Amino acid sequence: MTTAKVNFGVLLPTREAIMAGRADPSGLFQIAERAEALGFHSVWVGDSLTARPRIDALTTLAAVGARTQRVRLGTAIFLAALRNPILLAYQLASLDWITGGRVDLGVGYGRPKEPAAEHEFEILGLDPGARMKMSEELVQVMRRLWRENDVSHAGKFSNFDHVTIEPKPTQPGGVPIWLASNAVEPGLKRVARLADAWINNIKTPELFGECWQKIQTYAAAAGRKPDAIHPGIYFTLAAGGKDAVVEGQQFLAQYYNRSYEAVANAMLCVTGSWDEVIDHTEKYIAQGARTVVLRFAANDQLRTLENCAEALNRRGLLG
Repeated sequence: MTTAKVNFGVLLPTREAIMAGRADPSGLFQIAERAEALGFHSVWVGDSLTARPRIDALTTLAAVGARTQRVRLGTAIFLAALRNPILLAYQLASLDWITGGRVDLGVGYGRPKEPAAEHEFEILGLDPGARMKMSEELVQVMRRLWRENDVSHAGKFSNFDHVTIEPKPTQPGGVPIWLASNAVEPGLKRVARLADAWINNIKTPELFGECWQKIQTYAAAAGRKPDAIHPGIYFTLAAGGKDAVVEGQQFLAQYYNRSYEAVANAMLCVTGSWDEVIDHTEKYIAQGARTVVLRFAANDQLRTLENCAEALNRRGLLG
């Protein structure tokens, strides 16, 4: 077992609220408030415009931020390329200001060649094939707007002169940017060059460790300090007895409208008893993960949160 400090976060079920046809946000707030009280480090929200409709990410984090004091507020992940960089920089700066400097922006790109995901770009007049380069430019633009005044920019995707964003983010240097990448070389190099932190759902701890070593090597080659990048892991879990595991598998099949086997083949899903799930988590921690974002595949998210906290506390991992 590692002695390094590890942060645990939980994903708020903003899509499940839509799927259940609820018009009551109290469940989301209750999970966020309870996560903070239980000692979780962060709460996170996903993002999708039309492919998998959910409550808007930044709106949700603003509301949650007003109901919490300590817990950090992150996106896992956010399709930043769908947004105008000036407008997004302004929104994030305001959100960071309102919440006392608690925002983390996890940026992803959507799954390639997935029609529903590409449609999100197309309906906004954007080229889904350019989303990686759009995201890179957007990150660089936002950082300048957060750190400088009277910014002008001439890029491939945006051009503007004499822009000053107020307020600036509360966090020095701006909102930390987490870049998503699994085991693909361009993505790992992008993390090494641009990211404050790395988020992924790599399917084995060994491969996670290999990728983390590559990121550190690429960062050093790019003139960055490797320890300037914070490594995280994001995964979906169904934990407890056999009934909880079966319920979780059914939950994911319904969520993605495909078989559980297909879902588990596409992303990191961990099932079993709580001890088995935590054993697997500790393998990622041993390979370098320092933030673990947990997404519950469960109908009763609050009860699962309580069970998760109890299991983590038994192992001395929470708080």
